[in-house]
Amino acid sequence: MTNDPHNTEESKASPKAKALSARLSAVQASYQLRHNPQPIANLLDEYLRHRSDMIIEGEPIVQPDGVLLKKILYGTEERRAELETVIDANLKRDATDRDVESLLRAILLCGSYELLVQEVDAPIVINDYLNIGHAFYDRNEVALINGVLDSIAKAFR
Repeated sequence: MTNDPHNTEESKASPKAKALSARLSAVQASYQLRHNPQPIANLLDEYLRHRSDMIIEGEPIVQPDGVLLKKILYGTEERRAELETVIDANLKRDATDRDVESLLRAILLCGSYELLVQEVDAPIVINDYLNIGHAFYDRNEVALINGVLDSIAKAFR
């Protein structure tokens, strides 16, 4: 065992794992922001510094890609009204804002933002948000995430 700070699990994480971790953190932070409003800078600090040594289900979490996390979180909040309109336009007619639970809405907001502005291929973005959805929901909600994000990708890409 060495004391080399560059020889850590964090440095061994793939860019894909760091991106997925950033997306998960963005969803969690967006959800947290809805229930406990605070400066985004404080949330970024919390997710990048204070949650980096967390262990979930016996596994250390991967340090998120800080640049991606910042882009998603600030972008989602800056363009929230536009994103809400796009999401609502792609929900089934019987699904209203009150029917879409806040964590599910956070997933849709973050995913929609990336599909509208990021240059990452849509299937990669959608797959990561589906994986996040699977961590919290059953099939029906994940199917909703897939349908909405796929519709948005087709309309704007």
